[in-house]
Amino acid sequence: MAYIEKVGKNSYRIIYYLNGKKKTRSVPPGTPVKLVQSFKKEIEVKVALHKASIKKFVEDEDQEKSLTLTEMASKILELRKDEVSEDTQYRNEYAMKIFIKVVGANLPVAELKDSHIAQFKKSRLELKKQEHESKQKPVDENQIKRGINKDLVNIKAVFNAAAQKGIILESQVPNFEFYRVEQIRLPQTLDEQEIQAIASQLEGDALLAFWIIRYTGARRGEVAHRSAEDDHGLKWIHIDFENSRIRLSGKGKEKYVPMHPRLVEKLQARRDELGEAYNPEDLVIRFRRDTLSANFREAIEKAGIKKRGAVHILRHTAATALLDAGANLREVQEFLGHSRVTTTEIYTHISKEKLKSKVDQAFE
Repeated sequence: MAYIEKVGKNSYRIIYYLNGKKKTRSVPPGTPVKLVQSFKKEIEVKVALHKASIKKFVEDEDQEKSLTLTEMASKILELRKDEVSEDTQYRNEYAMKIFIKVVGANLPVAELKDSHIAQFKKSRLELKKQEHESKQKPVDENQIKRGINKDLVNIKAVFNAAAQKGIILESQVPNFEFYRVEQIRLPQTLDEQEIQAIASQLEGDALLAFWIIRYTGARRGEVAHRSAEDDHGLKWIHIDFENSRIRLSGKGKEKYVPMHPRLVEKLQARRDELGEAYNPEDLVIRFRRDTLSANFREAIEKAGIKKRGAVHILRHTAATALLDAGANLREVQEFLGHSRVTTTEIYTHISKEKLKSKVDQAFE
């Protein structure tokens, strides 16, 4: 058996016996008790296997060297699941999954090199190019690289968290070199004629989701659920008809957004259609997020609109419309649910671009 001994305010060590000798495993200061208990259980299992002559016990230094990427990812993702939002956890987990698939599940963390990061970047770039070509879509290498950079940000976050919690050494966090990309272009928006043209190509849940996002600026994940097993998403209980507002949840935060009278009318019409089948706990939109994006993208193409984006272009349109109507930056920030006002400031640039366009047209 092993036991945990407290050696400071936030420091612990694990005491165990191997071959009749007392052994000590130090744990980095600040390591969560939950993780220390996990280390203790691992040691107890390894000591038992050693005593049974099934597997030789590996001392701490060797253990640090043999910890694989899969083992590290599993430990830190389990520890962080209650510390970060569901969306952050999903992005971290997805990024690590595709990274491990490229560089190898059994690669020891201690053997990870800059060349593995370069290998991952090259592999993802080639794969994404092939995907675009197979779908006969134009290859925007700059856009693909931005996506790979986002994956690298998530992978780096996992490594940093693992080092902070003592799962790996600080020196084992690799150097992440990101792709150099062109400055992100301003988000595009839709005018009223384009909005109506897209809506005419949709029906059912897809059309209702379209109007919800159009009038609330909601994110895709605030309206639709991720998978068939996922119960998260907009439910009827979240729609407050009495006070004409809607509760949206995303990125670990909740917000209430006022509902435009036209949206209230459309939601009431859908509720009336349901009749006795109406259940406040049911999802309003039964589509998955990916299905919703596919529906929107197809509708935009059918409407003959050549602008970039699918679901998110409606969010950009709603934010810009608010600014044009006289809302201040802080109000738009609250409406969108941005944590930082700097994220919202991009929409002021859109409004300035629109103003310039109008000036150019007025004095032609």
